[in-house]
Amino acid sequence: MSQKDDTTRRGSGRPQLRLPRRPSRSPAEPPVEVRSPQLVGGAPGDAETVAEEIRTPGGLAAGLSALGAATIGSVSTLLPGRRAKDPWAGEDMWELGVDRGSMVTASDGVPLAVREAGPTDAPMTVVFAHGYTLSMDSWHFQRRHLQQRFGSEIRMVFYDQRGHGLSSKSSRANSTIAQIARDLDTVVSATAPTGPIVVIGHSMGGMAVMGYAARHSATVRERVLGVGLVSTAMAELSEAGLGAVLGNRTVARIAGLAGRTPGVFTSGRKAFGAIISPFIYGGSFGDPAKMSPTVARFVDKLIASTDVLTIANFFETLTQHDETAAIPVLRDVRTTVLCGDRDLLTPLDRSVDIAEELPDAEFVVVPGCGHMVMLEEPAYVSEVLGDLVADAIIEWRARTQGPADRSPSTDSSPAGDGSASPDSDPASDGSASPGSSPSTGHSKAS
Repeated sequence: MSQKDDTTRRGSGRPQLRLPRRPSRSPAEPPVEVRSPQLVGGAPGDAETVAEEIRTPGGLAAGLSALGAATIGSVSTLLPGRRAKDPWAGEDMWELGVDRGSMVTASDGVPLAVREAGPTDAPMTVVFAHGYTLSMDSWHFQRRHLQQRFGSEIRMVFYDQRGHGLSSKSSRANSTIAQIARDLDTVVSATAPTGPIVVIGHSMGGMAVMGYAARHSATVRERVLGVGLVSTAMAELSEAGLGAVLGNRTVARIAGLAGRTPGVFTSGRKAFGAIISPFIYGGSFGDPAKMSPTVARFVDKLIASTDVLTIANFFETLTQHDETAAIPVLRDVRTTVLCGDRDLLTPLDRSVDIAEELPDAEFVVVPGCGHMVMLEEPAYVSEVLGDLVADAIIEWRARTQGPADRSPSTDSSPAGDGSASPDSDPASDGSASPGSSPSTGHSKAS
């Protein structure tokens, strides 16, 4: 399909319905894509459920009750003797650690851990920013799927937020959305100082992306050809989800105490960590009982390994941030907003808020998924984010090549070994053959 045809279709007022080929290893329903306020696609029951949840009441009582119930229900996913189907049994969830590594120094001197996958001279760079209490490893599946789909067409850059993963700790004063937006700019400047980029952020990482757009609007308009906002919020997080828990006075007091006397709390998940970490884990999955035990334990380990002081330090910025200044900038950029309809940490209505301000954005809702949607339904999320990257590649070609060369060839698809041929179409959904589908890129047999 030509760029002109694609633009006409996207701007025609009719929602673009994208139903990726169903992976044999994935138990959930197909994703539902909406153009607010309409809901299109999916089973009737899913559409009805999402419509009911699209404006879930926020507030402390709702947040605590929903997260509390989910937390209790998710305990069983971590039991050693739990017997459940595990499509990811034996999966090395830390595979990203083998990629090229480096340290980038933030503006305030904090070293940030960076990993890169793909050739250094790739025409497109895709930068991933992870969420609160996680690490760059949370993009495990997307790294694999996008590498298989695009091969040498892209280079992917992952980094650990300050205080998370292998990055160094941050002061309380600099544990803010404004600072992690500056960190993102630092990573981009160090790893991709020139050329087109796509930036994708999950949860707090999505807030960093919006903060980056607001503070570096000229760079974004010139170089950023795609933005992915996954399970995030542009403001008012204190009214619902995790923010409702963080807004509790008791939790706030403990967080303040942890910040003033960190020595009391840093030996394991005590006090503040013991209160907040189970809530974060409890809100991670749409249906904990159906989660892969391997993925569930992986997420729990990520949360547990986040220093309690880091959790406390970011407490205030998560409840008070406001990145609405990014909206005018993002209206000029191809943007995808994606969320699970059972997200209890950054509820669906927060993604709706963003989509309402970005009428041309692609808005994708994945039924049955929670906050860790990219780990719950990795093939679907990779498919949607891959299409974002493909559109960015097409746009870059349109800017740099002649009119006759603007549409990528559709004569071939990415090779089964994960490398893309020079004539391959990045806009392909990757489902032309089993070997090229993101869902079948796993080394094990389905």
